[in-house]
Amino acid sequence: MTSRIRHITIDCRDPFALAEFWKPVLGYTDEPGEPNELGDDEALIIDPMARHPGVLFISVPEPKTVKNRVHLDLVPDASRDVTVDEVLALGASLVADHRRDDGTGWVVLADPEGNEVCVERSSLERGTSAPETVEDSSYPDGTSTAGELEMLTNVLDWYREAVLRKVGDVDPVAARTSPVRSGATIIGLVKHLALVEDSWFTDRFAGEPDPEPWASAPWEDDRDWEFHSAVLEPLDEVVALYVEACGRSRAATAGRSLDELAARASEPFTLRYATVHLIEETARHLGHIDVLREYLDGTVGE
Repeated sequence: MTSRIRHITIDCRDPFALAEFWKPVLGYTDEPGEPNELGDDEALIIDPMARHPGVLFISVPEPKTVKNRVHLDLVPDASRDVTVDEVLALGASLVADHRRDDGTGWVVLADPEGNEVCVERSSLERGTSAPETVEDSSYPDGTSTAGELEMLTNVLDWYREAVLRKVGDVDPVAARTSPVRSGATIIGLVKHLALVEDSWFTDRFAGEPDPEPWASAPWEDDRDWEFHSAVLEPLDEVVALYVEACGRSRAATAGRSLDELAARASEPFTLRYATVHLIEETARHLGHIDVLREYLDGTVGE
């Protein structure tokens, strides 16, 4: 069983004042339609991009008397030292300076009520900033003037290969991390695309038995099993499953006419329809993977 953190809750004397302090520090905002007001017993601020948990401040009568058992560690977009100066200017106080002569280290600050926060080095200062772009790739030569079968096949294969390019260097932890409220993950989308390939081409069009893992999947218990199970599996195994599914699709459709009807379907469809649908489905989820990678590590491009 897994859960996600919705809010990080901080007990305090003045929720509104602390919310106003932390909003510029984190780049957070009040929840749309529910602005925080002076004198409220609670004040919630949220990440406007929905990438991180909200922070909820709750009024309690007891003052802070000991060191926090939980505190926030910040990795700023700007440099560590510039960020420290900016947070101090907002009303924080210096608790401990652990910066070293070689540029490493961190600074411990406290917010206006004494809650500690560590400001670490930025990703750029750590030398861990993500690559800015993924190499773009064009359709195979002649695709734009090819016959219908070759054109559709080339375009679908391009999107399949683009999925593999996009996930080829992603960090496995990032691949199973969801920065969006829907819970979508890169690894879940890849496994879903493997299911789509086998469902449309191997199962319904060619009439072949469902391969594993779909044949024994607990669909009656979890209709989104492929998304949920993927986050518990190694990324390379899920990518391999997708590659194998695409291979089965190519084998199932090799030498077939676009006008040929599916062997097993509740409503008749042609290979043409299935191919166009798979182009749409793969392109759509590739776009989702594009956005997730940009959220997670800054990588953009095809």
